[in-house]
Amino acid sequence: MLSKLLKYDLRANLKIYLLVWPCIIAFALLGRLALAADWHGRTATILTVSTVTLFILAVIAACAFALIISIIRFYSGLLRDEGYLMFTLPVRPWQLLLSKFITAILTIAVTAVICFFSTILLFAGVDGLLSLLKSLLTRMDFPTGLTLALILLLLFFSLCAGLLQIYLSCSIGHLFRSKRILWSVLIYYGISMALEIIVMIVTVGLVGSQAMDLLADQSPNLFLGLVAGFEALLSALYFFLSERILRKHLNLE
Repeated sequence: MLSKLLKYDLRANLKIYLLVWPCIIAFALLGRLALAADWHGRTATILTVSTVTLFILAVIAACAFALIISIIRFYSGLLRDEGYLMFTLPVRPWQLLLSKFITAILTIAVTAVICFFSTILLFAGVDGLLSLLKSLLTRMDFPTGLTLALILLLLFFSLCAGLLQIYLSCSIGHLFRSKRILWSVLIYYGISMALEIIVMIVTVGLVGSQAMDLLADQSPNLFLGLVAGFEALLSALYFFLSERILRKHLNLE
């Protein structure tokens, strides 16, 4: 049943993103043509700057749009009127939550990858993009490849933790009878502040014992792995708490 939920959510998202992703690539190509053209004069400069600016705005809008759509799909699909239908399906709450989460991660990740390579395409052209891909594939030796893999893993789990923190905040905020969105925002910032305090205390303790410098100097990969592991644990905790609220304390009134 999870596969059917994923199919439904992915179809709903692709109807939107199949318009967004080609637009980003199209803006990148237009900007590249403007930069590569041998134009002179004030009008040419204005046109070039305008196309590059449009691309930058399109990238920012696409990234923000991907996050906003992910939040809306979760909130409207599980915590609003649509939730009455979703929770009558013969599936577990964790499957509903996991479907929304996987769909959001996939669409955000694909949007980020398209924005990244479109930026390379804009400023370096097709040859530059192919050179970058070739360089990445030929320089995957140890430990460089391991470091890159750990950085990507850290980015992935940071994205997961950030998105699931929003889901948890919305789930807790929905337990209140009024001003649920306001409560969700306040709870999100409350969780963020609590995490910052915990990280600050741990960091001060490690710096005081010189463990941070020793760890960073002797094994940067181990440091990256520990941070990625911490983000993974946060993700698991947020998912567990969100699922428990949806399963035990769902309030759609």
